[in-house]
Amino acid sequence: MRKRTKDIPTFTRIVYHRILRPRLWKTFVWEELSRLSDKDFLRRFGFAGPNEEFLTQFHSAARFRFFFHPRNQKDFFLQLITSTQDQDQILSEAQDVLQNRFDTLGSGTVALGATINWHKDFKSGKEWPVRELRNDEILDLGNPSDVKVPWELSRFHQVWWLGKAYWLTRNELYARKFGDLVEDWIDKNPLGKGVNWHIAMEAAIRACNWIAGYYFFCESPSLSPAFWLKFIKSLHAHGRFIEYHLEYSWRNGNHFLSDVVGLAFLGMFFQQTADGKQWLQWSHAQLEEQMTEQVYPDGVNYEKSISYHRFVLELFYSATILCMKNNLRFTEKYMNHLEKMFEFVMHYVRPDGSIPLVGDADDGRLLRFSMGEDINDHRHALSVGGILFDRADFKSAAGRFAQDSLWLFGGEGFEKHQMLRGELPQPGPKAFTEGGFYILRSNQVHVFVDAGDLGMLGRGGHGQNDILSFEFWANGEALIVDSGTYGYTFDVQARQEFRSTRAHNTVMVDGKEIAEFDGIWRVKRDTTRPEVKEWTTSPDVDLLDAVHHGYDSPPQPVVHRRRFEFSKSRVRLLITDFLEGSGLHTIESFLHLAPTVRVELKEDRHATVTGKFGRYSISVDTGSFAIIDTRFSKSYGRIEPNKTLLLRLETILPITIRVEIRHEEGTST
Repeated sequence: MRKRTKDIPTFTRIVYHRILRPRLWKTFVWEELSRLSDKDFLRRFGFAGPNEEFLTQFHSAARFRFFFHPRNQKDFFLQLITSTQDQDQILSEAQDVLQNRFDTLGSGTVALGATINWHKDFKSGKEWPVRELRNDEILDLGNPSDVKVPWELSRFHQVWWLGKAYWLTRNELYARKFGDLVEDWIDKNPLGKGVNWHIAMEAAIRACNWIAGYYFFCESPSLSPAFWLKFIKSLHAHGRFIEYHLEYSWRNGNHFLSDVVGLAFLGMFFQQTADGKQWLQWSHAQLEEQMTEQVYPDGVNYEKSISYHRFVLELFYSATILCMKNNLRFTEKYMNHLEKMFEFVMHYVRPDGSIPLVGDADDGRLLRFSMGEDINDHRHALSVGGILFDRADFKSAAGRFAQDSLWLFGGEGFEKHQMLRGELPQPGPKAFTEGGFYILRSNQVHVFVDAGDLGMLGRGGHGQNDILSFEFWANGEALIVDSGTYGYTFDVQARQEFRSTRAHNTVMVDGKEIAEFDGIWRVKRDTTRPEVKEWTTSPDVDLLDAVHHGYDSPPQPVVHRRRFEFSKSRVRLLITDFLEGSGLHTIESFLHLAPTVRVELKEDRHATVTGKFGRYSISVDTGSFAIIDTRFSKSYGRIEPNKTLLLRLETILPITIRVEIRHEEGTST
């Protein structure tokens, strides 16, 4: 496991970028940009002519820098759009945007009225004032408000939903709606003021989507030169804002990486300016640095979350493909790490396309190509990875040519995708030793185990208290599941509940957390020191034996060791817990069941779980099971009831507990 120490250069960078640069922005840069006239702005491009001539020259210089451009609007490309998403769905999603109807973070489709209040969490009614805001005002802990709602709307993923419909129909309604939304946002979100200018990450993601909007609509006759100049000025201001508000940290994560990617997109867009050249050069170097810092050599993102792994991978591959299109290459080490990130996805995605819900999940995307996509289907990334790395196994696991690949690679990407030959067998068992994730599997079963640290080298971050927890998927359905995330700031009690030890399929000792929480995103200290004692695989049996020390503290230390033995031919998973210590302790072991399955107790030590495609026997050799009511969250903002098998013992240690999960023959459909 890698270790990282706090060094002077890191401390200096944090002070410079988190304290000094924002003060310089507030004192000098904000006032300069707020007063910048159109004429002075054009001078930055070395241009003194009429606005229309500037826009013509700008477009001529920038038109081929992005993933796609207006010349792509040919029959073959348009046919590919509708082959990756049904045309009726594309037009339906665009119609929702025309009428300001959005499904945002579990809200369901909600009509927001004639105009959008960009500063309001429409789910709770909370509205933030349009002024410079403190962190505690943004989070508003203790109240049922969620700043992620206005942030999500202001990320402008709706650009894609309008843009696809516009290219298919040439209906100027979609172009005019894009212009109306952008202009309304600029007018109601003065630079540096309000909730949507609070952190650089949100400005960066918004900038990336706005740039896509430029390439969708730049030749529309409905959008005036005055609009486009206003748009370009605001985009440039986004770059300056990000530059002065970089989210450096002792443990850089997806926030800082989003800043980097935002400046990569903006640097590409403004290449003809000194600012653009600097942003692109800096972001290219930072991508190299952050890949090594945030990704283990086995490809696992160190935030220890499946959802955030996908988000971070999207950030990396989108910027990488864009840089390569603009003749910027990366080192072999960087590309190897990136390829390994795709390999991790290939292994954690289950045969039906579902994923383990390990770690936090906030539904975050950089470029969200469809409003109605399944947020827990990550196979689109494998479609991109197959083309980028010439990997037929990625293509096979993806199962389709995703629209992500079309927009990032164009028609040439489809042709390359078609040339990747071969239906390959699905991946087998796999160990990600640096990341701490292990996958036991057969053709019918996928067992995902977390046997690593809590995340971000001890900080916790978007990891949860889930060491030695697991998910069990079999015969086409999830049976034993992680509880998910549900939310962050709008319900602090629920936030702590869903990240707690008891929300996972592991053992809790004396009611203590594996790691004590420090706020809603960190832990005070990660003392778990996980270690894998044995990992072996064969055609018949996969075996994992691991230990952690999260309970190894006075006055009565306890060490938890867990052994997984998966017998493939019989579909039998034997879990043996060794609790080493002395004295009297309360031991609780949890098995959280998917909401779709039924569970009944046959006797104290034997339960039957029935799913859509089979029945499973779960038995324990000591104590007795109880069925308790719990909660499950499939995605951010959504919650539903489920059942959990609880084994609770008051016992003298040491003790060994064996739980067997076995498929009952003849019950599959």
